[in-house]
Amino acid sequence: MNELARNLARREPLVPLVPIEEFQGPMQAMAERAVARSGRVPNQARAMANAAELGATYRLFFEDLFVKASLPPEFRFLIRYKVSTLNACLYCSAHQIKYMGQLGVGTDKIANIHESDIHPAFDERERVALAFAKAMTEDAANIPEDVIRRFVATFTPAERVEIAMVSGAMGFMNKVNDALRVPLEDAALDVVGTGIDPARLGLAAE
Repeated sequence: MNELARNLARREPLVPLVPIEEFQGPMQAMAERAVARSGRVPNQARAMANAAELGATYRLFFEDLFVKASLPPEFRFLIRYKVSTLNACLYCSAHQIKYMGQLGVGTDKIANIHESDIHPAFDERERVALAFAKAMTEDAANIPEDVIRRFVATFTPAERVEIAMVSGAMGFMNKVNDALRVPLEDAALDVVGTGIDPARLGLAAE
């Protein structure tokens, strides 16, 4: 499955990947922040640079959402990873694994993200948030009442808004990356496909 997934992750993109030295306007400042934050400019940003103004707006929204949030980064990355695997986004799933590794998130949580409601690696707040993120990703208009009750009982109104925004924004990013076939960088290929059911990619399990 990993080799087939790698081929999918490296498909020809639908837009050019703009060289960093050709970034224009606000995308230049975004690139500088990306390098300061992680030492690189991801292919996703290079794809967005084809529409410099809108691309910068798009990227700044995600920067603000993920930087200004109040919930711990490890918590937010678990939500991002859960949503990305549910949407079978190879690009985003691989990036979340890399980020979580840097933050020291336990490998048990990464490996058992789809059993988060029962696996002992997850605490109660994580279970409730991930259940909500899953239900929201699958059908936001029909989230089960038991999921809603636990969600409201566990989190403050501000936290509920944040979890919903992180979940929804990640789904948006999944769709944009997959629709434009943004290819995964070489540095993230070692984890491609992790956590994703092969059936969701239309692949047969090896």
